[in-house]
Amino acid sequence: MANNKNKKIVKFHRASHLNVGVIVFLIIFIYMIYNIFQYFTTQQVAVYEVTQGTITQNHTFTGVILREEKVVQAENSGYINYYNRDGTKVSVHSYLYSIDETGDFYKEITQQNDGQLFSEKGSYDALEKTASNYVLDYSDENFYKVYPFQYDMEAELMEAISANALSSLEHFGDGAAGFHTYTAQEPGIVVYHTDGLEDVTLENFTKNTFDPSAHVKNNLLAREQVTAGEPAYKLITSEIWNLVIPIDEGLANDLAKESNIQVEFKKDNSKAWGASRILNQEGAWYLTLNFQNSAVRFATDRYLEVELLISDTNGLKIPNTALTEKDFFLIPKEFLTKGGDGTNGVTRQYENKEGKTVMEYVSVTVAEETEDMYYIMAHQLKTGDVIKKSDSEEGYTLSETAKLQGVYNINRGYAVFRKVEILFQNQEYTIVNTGTNYGISLYDHIALDSSAVTENEIIQ
Repeated sequence: MANNKNKKIVKFHRASHLNVGVIVFLIIFIYMIYNIFQYFTTQQVAVYEVTQGTITQNHTFTGVILREEKVVQAENSGYINYYNRDGTKVSVHSYLYSIDETGDFYKEITQQNDGQLFSEKGSYDALEKTASNYVLDYSDENFYKVYPFQYDMEAELMEAISANALSSLEHFGDGAAGFHTYTAQEPGIVVYHTDGLEDVTLENFTKNTFDPSAHVKNNLLAREQVTAGEPAYKLITSEIWNLVIPIDEGLANDLAKESNIQVEFKKDNSKAWGASRILNQEGAWYLTLNFQNSAVRFATDRYLEVELLISDTNGLKIPNTALTEKDFFLIPKEFLTKGGDGTNGVTRQYENKEGKTVMEYVSVTVAEETEDMYYIMAHQLKTGDVIKKSDSEEGYTLSETAKLQGVYNINRGYAVFRKVEILFQNQEYTIVNTGTNYGISLYDHIALDSSAVTENEIIQ
């Protein structure tokens, strides 16, 4: 019996205890998984802080000079000599050139100058300056400039020889056999090259006009002999001239309101004001500048590099991706009311399902105002809705809309449209006006990508 009693074993069930640490770990793990899921499935909104900035514009261009000029042909054939420097003013009846059919006069002045032309160091100055300018401006991309350089060097030599020839002119004269002298028939600026653009005007220039390689100077001074009917010289007959500059449409719009623009000529760093005008020809935009003087300074030039002295644009700098555009209803100012919490709103009238007329206060966003109108928006409003004036039966039907450019301000944690006034824009950034009513301010936070948010969206 005793043995049987000892063999009775009673089993007790061990009580289960919850492990708090494991539960906390599971909660944290689930929370992390949820946030990771939310991060990868929710569109992220990048934030940009509005800063003060400047967009520096490249205002340096190469333009084409158009002016009143005529090419005068030689009346006889023979050896030709000139008596004025290239690009100088001449008066009526001034000696311009002579033609020696026999070559006797040409041989005489050549012998007179043989070995004497550069006896003094100062005689080399013009040649040295021409060569130095060419070396400083040379590039493989502008190889065509080697031809104008050759022209300039030859012109300097021939001018020096021809200037000395003037003193020998009195020994000959029209009485000598085969010797002819020619004088200016009108005052002007004499030029000894042609380029095929002498007849181009503001009415007939083309895109090809602006290709320097297609219009290389034809040096008239480099010739010893000339045939009757060939160009003898060119005469600029007016001090008034135009500079035509190709520009893009954006700059054309910016400069359209200007009537005068100051420029700096890169050739000699001089400055001048020109009367400006915008032209559109063959689908391209051009700035024309009209000058009333200084024609002699650039008489030998056709293509001129200038800098437009226009101030760089300052203001609030924002990325172009932040810009958006929205439609707003226009309402008379007297139809806007104030809610109890100070918000802006309108009183909308509509019929409910039972056919009863109901007045409802709708909170609205005001984005802009004119002298007598507000630009408003609310998702409850649609075209055709009727709003009522406070304390009056007068109604106004929503119909007229207008677009505004702006950004989404997210200072308060949700997206609010704020208008901007664009001053200047390049491919990446926009400069907008400061102190704009219903606009943005310095250090405001805006959505970097306006397409990633909607009005009143909560920004996480």
